[in-house]
Amino acid sequence: MLLIALVFGGVAVWGFAEVAIPIFDETHYLPAARAWVAGEILLNPEHPVLGKQMIATSIRLLGDNPVGWRAGSVLFGVLTLFAMMRMTWAASGSRFAALAAGVLAASNFLLLVQSRVAMLDIYMLGFLMLGCWSLVAAGTGKAVRPRVILAGVMFGLSLAVKWNAAPVIAFAGACVFLGNLRAKVIKDARRPLDDMTIYEAFVWLALLPVAIYLASYTTIWLLDNPNPRFHGPVSWQGYMLDLQESVKKDHPYMSRWWQWVVDWRPIWYFYEEYEGDWRGMLFLGNPITMLAGLVGLVGCLWLGLVRGRMDCLMAAGAWAAALALWIVAPKPVQFYYHYLISAQFLMVALALALDHWVWRNPPWRLHRRLAPAFVAASALLFVYFIPILTTQPLPKKTSFADYAWFQNWR
Repeated sequence: MLLIALVFGGVAVWGFAEVAIPIFDETHYLPAARAWVAGEILLNPEHPVLGKQMIATSIRLLGDNPVGWRAGSVLFGVLTLFAMMRMTWAASGSRFAALAAGVLAASNFLLLVQSRVAMLDIYMLGFLMLGCWSLVAAGTGKAVRPRVILAGVMFGLSLAVKWNAAPVIAFAGACVFLGNLRAKVIKDARRPLDDMTIYEAFVWLALLPVAIYLASYTTIWLLDNPNPRFHGPVSWQGYMLDLQESVKKDHPYMSRWWQWVVDWRPIWYFYEEYEGDWRGMLFLGNPITMLAGLVGLVGCLWLGLVRGRMDCLMAAGAWAAALALWIVAPKPVQFYYHYLISAQFLMVALALALDHWVWRNPPWRLHRRLAPAFVAASALLFVYFIPILTTQPLPKKTSFADYAWFQNWR
């Protein structure tokens, strides 16, 4: 697992500072981070503050340059990947599933691209996955209380970066509640968090994250020129929601949730001639794993509902919870990167399905080696796409056509 995470980190950091101008939404978040470094004014007020402060911390430590902008994103991309593998191992006890989840997530394109840009999403995802790992590990019965508390802290920090994490956090709490209810109804059924009552779990997994989230806003008072509409963390939430819903102008890369699920509408974060070379960064899901993952979800649901595999149900449920937010959200302008959380749980579900249906119980006359062969195919396609995911120099102006296979990918 460490080796997979380190190799991923090496690819993520490779040439990540060669494009020394803002990429995609860095145009919004870099000025906001610089304002925090200077302690001046609150910019980009429609989002929580911690993500911009994380970018600001990276800039303060490493300088206001491409390395300083993006180094924190690389770190949190690596943490996301490692936490995901450890979470899968703790939930399933399967070495193959844990390692396959790591390779599939590392090669699903989305995680790599988001780990190379100074945006909020990778910080939100990193804290969320660390929290999920801690909570799932608590279910093993070892160091339960410290791990649950740590999960609550990570969940609060994730919320303090971006609201997108809320549905998965709520789903995690619901799993604990339903697990306790099941233990009361079914004789000899084990409680999910050992002897921890549902009331104590509510404190650590609901009240603590909310307290951390609200406390993060008190840092606004430290600025020289706080927003005049800021009168405290609670009232500020309504203003943020109004700002989120006020963006109605169409964007060429806006898309809807069903397009994300089928890998239909990617985003060109960058494509232009830069210092004599054509370079690009395409936010696209690996077509092999993003589509096969949907089959994996069905397999996980069957294993969960028929065979009682709680790990499979949790993976499928977390995917659905993260996606459900964008099905019902009143925000009119949405983008493919809003699928980032769901995409990672999709890889976990695919790994669990491969582990059960192919690696352990190959159907018909299929050989179990087809499972690692599939994972290898995902990695090979990833290698082919690396130049267009990492702003590497391309041979010619029209090189994008080598990767944008369909018209809707252009």
